[in-house]
Amino acid sequence: MRIVLALLLVTLAGPALADDGFRCRTGRLVSVGDHMSEVRNRCGDPDAVVERTERRWVKHKFTRRVGNVEESVIEEQEIEIPISEWTYDLGPNAFTRYVIFESGAVVNVATGEYGRR
Repeated sequence: MRIVLALLLVTLAGPALADDGFRCRTGRLVSVGDHMSEVRNRCGDPDAVVERTERRWVKHKFTRRVGNVEESVIEEQEIEIPISEWTYDLGPNAFTRYVIFESGAVVNVATGEYGRR
């Protein structure tokens, strides 16, 4: 029974991991967390690149002292995050892959339609 349950969990977990990475034309694996230079070394130059900047609000929690009293303070700050989307067209027998980078690291890999190359 435990083996059946374990196999069921592995089977159900499979699709959730599908866009955590991909194999490029060279057969090398690209995963979330990889740096741009690693992806370029493994897969070569992308077929297309789109770059933009997103503005996001982040919260910072810190403690400050006012007189003899310490208080926790949460401060919001707007930051700019560089986003780069690389497209790898893997040909008519494979799906196009979109590798999304934030601040130079892979955060997502999306699958598109069949390639055209």
